[in-house]
Amino acid sequence: MKLLFDPKVSGKPMRVACFMSGTGTNTRKIIEYQKNYEQMFETTPFKVILIFTDNPKSNAEAIAKEFDIPYVKNDFEKFFEDKDKNNWELRKFLDRMTYWMIKKYNINTIALCGYARIITQPIVDNYLVVNVHPGDLSVVENGKRKYAGLHHIPAKKAILAGEQFLHSSTHIVTEKLDAGPLLIVSRGLKVELSDGVTLDELRNNEKFLDNIAKDHQNKLKEVGDWEILPLTLHWIADGRFAINNSSVYLDGNKLNNGHRL
Repeated sequence: MKLLFDPKVSGKPMRVACFMSGTGTNTRKIIEYQKNYEQMFETTPFKVILIFTDNPKSNAEAIAKEFDIPYVKNDFEKFFEDKDKNNWELRKFLDRMTYWMIKKYNINTIALCGYARIITQPIVDNYLVVNVHPGDLSVVENGKRKYAGLHHIPAKKAILAGEQFLHSSTHIVTEKLDAGPLLIVSRGLKVELSDGVTLDELRNNEKFLDNIAKDHQNKLKEVGDWEILPLTLHWIADGRFAINNSSVYLDGNKLNNGHRL
């Protein structure tokens, strides 16, 4: 059994890089969590030392300037403007470029904060990468995680399945989408449909379903993403999470489906 991060060996706060592609609300919540902890205890279990983006139009540079944190970009769209985005060897090449761009910052952990790209081998082989996912990854159906998927697909799946609550999850990132070891599952957001709206109506009206799913997913951030991603980093930095093969342990106790808040 190996700790995801051993604070006794490190002797200093876990060094975190936030990877983001858009507005950066998750990045901001992580930094605010760190700052609040520092104010209360005059120390911090982790420290954001780099903000990275694949999208120069994101808020990454603005957030980095606001908090005086180094900023690095590797423009995905510019790299692929005359190339096939589905060429995974090129995707790995781009991630290898990113690895060399960030290597000098001596990062311990990468937090994916609304990062729009699937991370490949040059990154996952060199760093502990943690993601927050807008779905309950503890739910398994036919041997697969039922609420995996990109963007608002997890919310759509859960609503159509008749779930009463939606949850976010944090997990360790592997090359396979949403398949890595599960860490924390958030508190639930109650699914609320307008009076008279049925699941059959939603199944037959894709645009209506999309709007409802997007609205619920945005609300889920407050009780889900913004709470469990900073908490996950805190518990990793404190040496509370360990792994043995694909099994996760919290404070020495094996977790079968992550820790539920």
